[in-house]
Amino acid sequence: MLERFDGKRIRVTTNGGEVFSGVAASCPSGYGLHEFGVEEECVELDGATVLLSDIKSIEDLESEKPRDIDTEQLNALIGGLYEKPYRIADILPYRVEKDSDGQYFAVERYFRQPGQMERINRKQAEILLKLNCYHDMTVSFDNCETWSLNPEPEQFVNALITLKGNTFLRAIFLKQEAMIDISPGDTYMTVYCHKPEMLYLIQKLTNSEGFFLWETCEDD
Repeated sequence: MLERFDGKRIRVTTNGGEVFSGVAASCPSGYGLHEFGVEEECVELDGATVLLSDIKSIEDLESEKPRDIDTEQLNALIGGLYEKPYRIADILPYRVEKDSDGQYFAVERYFRQPGQMERINRKQAEILLKLNCYHDMTVSFDNCETWSLNPEPEQFVNALITLKGNTFLRAIFLKQEAMIDISPGDTYMTVYCHKPEMLYLIQKLTNSEGFFLWETCEDD
């Protein structure tokens, strides 16, 4: 994991609140076992050695310069995706028909309770963060009025959990031509994506968090 930071200028914050910065040199788990009696990776920064388990966060200082967000590109992509079919990432494997047996509305009320919704929202947020490990993610929490690129993970999760009213979360993966929307109180995500590789990744990650990705009918 730490190998990818070799030779880069980074800033490391430990679980204890200490901050170290400098050009990174990663060390394999065997080095940690030999030097510290703990078999795990570590990174050396300006004379300090930090074990992987002690690291709270790592910032790549070489990529800290803010990148411009091209809202024209975002708007063009949004318009194009609206014209194509979409998918639903839901806690249920397919749509419940109007004349189905069972007690859909009672169960839905249960899942929309605050404690249940927080758990579902956290899973939704973590799916998006896992996608963000592979691709840049541009997000808006105010109906596309403002955007941020690659948001800080904890703030992102908290923002989704506390999302209320008539606003919604929109996450766009521009190069992958993918968009995911989440509205407050919804136990599902709306997924706009048609590139096979990205769609495969979305399916794998939604399944891993207990969601089902299914296609909608044209008249939905």
